[in-house]
Amino acid sequence: MTHYSLLKGDEKMNYESNKSEITHMADNSVEIDNLHFTHVAGENKGNVKLFALSTCGWCKKTRMYLEENEVEYNYIYVDLTEGEEREEVIKDLEHYNPDISFPTLVINNKVIVGYEVDEMAEYLNI
Repeated sequence: MTHYSLLKGDEKMNYESNKSEITHMADNSVEIDNLHFTHVAGENKGNVKLFALSTCGWCKKTRMYLEENEVEYNYIYVDLTEGEEREEVIKDLEHYNPDISFPTLVINNKVIVGYEVDEMAEYLNI
């Protein structure tokens, strides 16, 4: 098990992964619908984006699942956004999940709410 630290602003978030080649860089962001998502490289399985909270254990497990299966995806920690960006990300999230709960994973416009391994495996063809 390898431990990783992800820096987001002044906050340091730690997580673990069995894949030692997974790396994250502070400048590894992409813009999707005018929102700043962080990009994680891997195998392209289509449009995969994750709405998460930095303090959510199920969100962390979802990220670990995606990375252990080497899936390319984009994620945003909603609780670390503010102002207009937070309003936009909540509006985007609400489009997929009116309950605004976490994690919300969108795979090619199919929505998974919560940590649902069977659904993730099905939608990602794992």
